[in-house]
Amino acid sequence: MIKPLPFLRIFISLFLLINLLGIINFSFYETRLEVKSLIYLLATGLTGILFGNLFIRFLKLPISESKGVFKSNLFLIIYYLSNFLSITLITITHILNKGIIIMQGDKRFITFSYTNLFIYTAIITTIVYSAILLQEKLRFTKRFLFFLFLQSLFVLSMGYRSPLIILIGGVVIVFLIIDNGYFNNIKKFFTPDKLLILIVAFTTMSAISYYRVSQQYDPNKFFKNIDFNNLEDKPYLKPIMPTLAVFRYDQQVILKLIEETENNHLFGKLAITNFLTILPGKQLGVRNKIGEIVDARKLPDGTPWSITPTLQGALFVDGGYIAVYIGFFIVGFFAEFLKKLMVSKKDPFTITIYSLFIINTLMLIHTGYYDLLFFILLVLIILLKFITYRINFKIHEN
Repeated sequence: MIKPLPFLRIFISLFLLINLLGIINFSFYETRLEVKSLIYLLATGLTGILFGNLFIRFLKLPISESKGVFKSNLFLIIYYLSNFLSITLITITHILNKGIIIMQGDKRFITFSYTNLFIYTAIITTIVYSAILLQEKLRFTKRFLFFLFLQSLFVLSMGYRSPLIILIGGVVIVFLIIDNGYFNNIKKFFTPDKLLILIVAFTTMSAISYYRVSQQYDPNKFFKNIDFNNLEDKPYLKPIMPTLAVFRYDQQVILKLIEETENNHLFGKLAITNFLTILPGKQLGVRNKIGEIVDARKLPDGTPWSITPTLQGALFVDGGYIAVYIGFFIVGFFAEFLKKLMVSKKDPFTITIYSLFIINTLMLIHTGYYDLLFFILLVLIILLKFITYRINFKIHEN
């Protein structure tokens, strides 16, 4: 039985938490912000996603259950092969960089595109396999949990947080939505123990960021929007300061984007920027384009620094408050549509698409538009389903 997550409640909770932590003028922030326009954007986005989600709930969609024979042996070959290649290429990458990348400061940026491709392929096959295990064997096997732990360590060693969030988050979401009669108490989402886990995860990610910065910089100078003098009597807040600094900077970026584009919107050009990066020649991605708009510092090759605009910030650049409302409406609409699709189809690939959408949509709160990689992974999931499902066609004779 499929029990989708309460996406709307989760999104709104995180959206308010992340934005309000950056908007409210706490004493440990270096400067005060004028928050009126920030609140307007916040309210516009919330209204859009609420109406988009509720709109499709009243539509009856004719979606049938997935049909065909699943070729499990073929999928297992793909699962083990993709993970083997992923771990092998990560190891080779560390060797070529003469050390574990997460421990090498700026060298964590020296990677190879095909390594990342296999990392994400392995992540997708792992999430699909987790759904298969819960639907067929009703629980995770010890072998799967061992491979998941090993895979997580190797992904973390590359120094990037997004792949790890997608991997662990995807498996956790699959675990929560497949109701097979086991661990039902654990699967209750809004409980004190889940809140504690989220707090621990939040603190851990922030501490990793603080550690990486402290390898090469003085954190007090690096996080310029934090007044560390106000933290002398609050040392327990220091581990989460990197994250709070990011949330504050998000709002500072939004204010700058409003100032620069309020009467000069891009009318969708920013939304297609990531897709244009596949064209020959040098193309700026969305976050580099945002860096150009806010006049961020440039890399040695002249490329503007990558700046995360938040979802409402990116949408405002493309079309002001109207674009913010429409963009959030679309997100709410597709969240509910994919939920209906998953509940009707019930196959592990549709479950994985739903999980991937949930994770990436929650990440949009901070990062802005979907990356091109998100759409590539969607195509990969559909391709995997096509390869591993044998469709039986019945010919009806007159």
